[in-house]
Amino acid sequence: MKVESRKRQFILEGKIKACFCEGCGKVTEKVFVGEWIPSDKPKCDDILTSAPEASSKNSKNDLPPAAENQYWVRCLECNQVHLLKEWQIQIDREVNPDELKSEDCQVYSPHGIYAKGDALYHQALGEVGVVREKQATGSGAFIIIVEFCKSGRKQLLENVQVNNAANNSTESVADLIKLKLRR
Repeated sequence: MKVESRKRQFILEGKIKACFCEGCGKVTEKVFVGEWIPSDKPKCDDILTSAPEASSKNSKNDLPPAAENQYWVRCLECNQVHLLKEWQIQIDREVNPDELKSEDCQVYSPHGIYAKGDALYHQALGEVGVVREKQATGSGAFIIIVEFCKSGRKQLLENVQVNNAANNSTESVADLIKLKLRR
């Protein structure tokens, strides 16, 4: 939860990364305009379900889930305003690993895919860190460079695929990763 509220705070402060604009077809800077707030006026469907026979079936537990956070952002190139969901917005954040707690981070797995700026918790190291770079290797593998508090910068694998046939064998995931790196 804290990570989401941190992202929301960055969006409200206008720290939004440049992204693709459907209006002008370019990657452009964006400016925060405002939050989208859903209306509490009933819609036609809501009125129909509030009929006497429907109201006996509905209870407070049947309420619809809370709406996803959405924000109005304006393109600095074409000045069009777009409504984007929170997950669609990349924020420009410079996270310091010393400020992180393990419960605020994603648990690192070589099978995961990460973005620059993501906060990770590495269970084997027992440390939190921040993804600073992403690179593709010549062998087709992907690595992320993570800055940890105590260990400094480390290269970690990302998006490692394990064959289902290999899962039935006695080889460990670590052995499979070593094999993938040798190729």
